[in-house]
Amino acid sequence: MGSLSIERVDRLLWLGRYMERSYTTLRFVLTAYDASLDCVEGNWKGQLEELGFDQETDDPEQFFRDCMFSAELPASIAHSLNAASDNAVVLRDVIGSESAAYVQMALNDSQAAAASDTPLLDLQAVTDCIMAFKGSCDDYIANDAARNIIKCGFSVERLDLYTRLNYRLGDLRREVQKLASRIDRTGMAYDRDALKQLIDTVFAPTFPQAVTYEQLGYMLTLIARLF
Repeated sequence: MGSLSIERVDRLLWLGRYMERSYTTLRFVLTAYDASLDCVEGNWKGQLEELGFDQETDDPEQFFRDCMFSAELPASIAHSLNAASDNAVVLRDVIGSESAAYVQMALNDSQAAAASDTPLLDLQAVTDCIMAFKGSCDDYIANDAARNIIKCGFSVERLDLYTRLNYRLGDLRREVQKLASRIDRTGMAYDRDALKQLIDTVFAPTFPQAVTYEQLGYMLTLIARLF
């Protein structure tokens, strides 16, 4: 693990997870918002329950503003970006000022979008900053273990969200491959049996075409066991 303390390892992993959570949640929420415009009486709330959104309002616009901008709502994009920023500040000497700046810019742009008359347009800047942060990891993080811990965070969060939402399951094989190729380069302790079972599950001939909700639930337990 080199000079990385246990606390920093944990913060690096969660920095990656929170940035990926912000990105994937933003994409999913905007897709659900589009669906709600087509049919307000549709299942736009049900689509978001698995993410933890259980707001009671019947107003789609207010509901989705809360999903995106309510920092008090643990599932919101604002909450994830705030948590990512808290970790980036502490890790600035590890990840570099450039990478830390992209995290702060994503948070700033989210706050600006919340105050804007055209928040959906302004949220594109948030997406751009998150993608810039991901790219900056390769350019500005010299510590190989730190870089791979963050990327493992990306993968674990994507595996969790895609499985939880029954969303883009066809991407899970590639994501598991990326995680498996990086995890031993981090120096982190992890559950090898859980990773092996996860690999076996997503590479089964019937996955994802014939996957059941019970199998998805089992996958979530494996993902939770990884670290």
